[in-house]
Amino acid sequence: MEKVIVRAGQAVKTYPFTAPSPLSAFTAELCPLPCGGHGRCGKCKVFAKGKLSPLSAEEKSLLTPQEQRSGVRLACCALALGSCEIVVGYTAAQVQTAAAALAQEWEGGSLFGDAGWAFAADIGTTTIAAYLVSLQGRLGESPAASGANCQARFGADVITRIERSMEIGIKPLRDCLLDQLDGLFVQLAQEQRVSLRGVKGVVLAGNTTLLHFAAGLDPAGIACAPYTPQSLFGVLEAARGFFPSLPPAAQVYFAPCVSAFVGGDISCAILACGMRPNDLLIDVGTNGEMALLLPGGRFLCCSTAAGPAFEGVGLRFGMPAADGAIDAVQTDGGGLRCHIIGGGKARGLCGTGAISALAALCKNGAVDETGLLDEQYGGAFPLQDGVQLTQEDIRALQLAKAAVAAGVDTLLERAGISPEQVGRVFLAGGFGSHIRPSDAARIGLFPRALAGKVQAVGNAAGRGACICARWESAIQQAQQACLRSDTLDLASDLFFQERYIEQMLFPTG
Repeated sequence: MEKVIVRAGQAVKTYPFTAPSPLSAFTAELCPLPCGGHGRCGKCKVFAKGKLSPLSAEEKSLLTPQEQRSGVRLACCALALGSCEIVVGYTAAQVQTAAAALAQEWEGGSLFGDAGWAFAADIGTTTIAAYLVSLQGRLGESPAASGANCQARFGADVITRIERSMEIGIKPLRDCLLDQLDGLFVQLAQEQRVSLRGVKGVVLAGNTTLLHFAAGLDPAGIACAPYTPQSLFGVLEAARGFFPSLPPAAQVYFAPCVSAFVGGDISCAILACGMRPNDLLIDVGTNGEMALLLPGGRFLCCSTAAGPAFEGVGLRFGMPAADGAIDAVQTDGGGLRCHIIGGGKARGLCGTGAISALAALCKNGAVDETGLLDEQYGGAFPLQDGVQLTQEDIRALQLAKAAVAAGVDTLLERAGISPEQVGRVFLAGGFGSHIRPSDAARIGLFPRALAGKVQAVGNAAGRGACICARWESAIQQAQQACLRSDTLDLASDLFFQERYIEQMLFPTG
């Protein structure tokens, strides 16, 4: 049966295809139509591939040549003519950024050959995302599958997992990770009706610790001074010892890392964003990694322990960005208005929704600059359908935002540039496709001077891993980026420690 797949961040919905229909018929709840769907404003940009109608006159007029080549369509104009896939949730700036990365001209072919398929994966501390990549033609938006990292049962952060591995050995943590990846690869192949016999290779991106676990290396040296990893990777291995479902001849490439705490996820994200001098990349995940491209061509990087709160983990009503999750909150007169993924009744709160709710409470005075919730709410603010943002949730988000904000401050201070001198700010991470920059600025995630420069780019690490799977020249560029990078040690940085305390406060005014 033919079907239409709609992806929005980590959320996926599938509809049976019954008749030719505008893409907006499947994305109505997720993609705004400011002009009423008449093809005049160009605001309903999505990525789409599959059985689609040719570009309409309106699309040829409103989309740039680069966007047209990259699979960007207008949801109100393009028709689904059969099985297809739609990726929504992009602002105009995000579409331009993602399209530029996907359409970039890379030289040569793939490390894995010029025919067949490859898998790419971003191994996040909280979430794992896997992608299927064609080794022929241009790289489009790759089919994806994801799930919560099964290693969570060994600890919420990498240091806790390292400590656990010192007690029980590396094998249990490695096995659960590789089994989960193997399962995601099989799932993708089945969904896309691709034979696993045609898979030639895998690219793995992730922080340095998680790549150690995947490779079967002891990461204990990362947990204590002088923080020495066994490998910074950029190496090929045979798939035989990793993924039993893949052909033994397939190869596994581990993305290059910058240092013990700035991993292959950042080197891949740099590729995806196409950074220019004074551009800043912030990967708002559990580790809060960031990179600033200096005018001389070197990168200044750092990593700060943000924790998993931004991904909804540990919050009383926290959940993934799936149907039923509140993903945005707006002030509406004297109250609040919540947006729920998929419509219907609210079941919980995803990372974007938590930040958005906190921003709204700061704006209407329900939370003061110290993070204290007004006592009239009894320690929990009601959002919708019984879902609440609690005082404990606010404290977890407060700690996470202070860590990231202080990291940004320290990076800019050490580089000798002001927020006004920063070019573009790429906000990446598991929730990066949907976070509103205004919400992030309102809670003080970064200086307000950067708010107008922010482009939320979603899972840039995963997209960069796909680029590496398709082009060997991209791998070489990622390796060069790592060689041209310096890492700040925030744990011993007095400026960071001072700014961390100061950034615990929420902005006023």
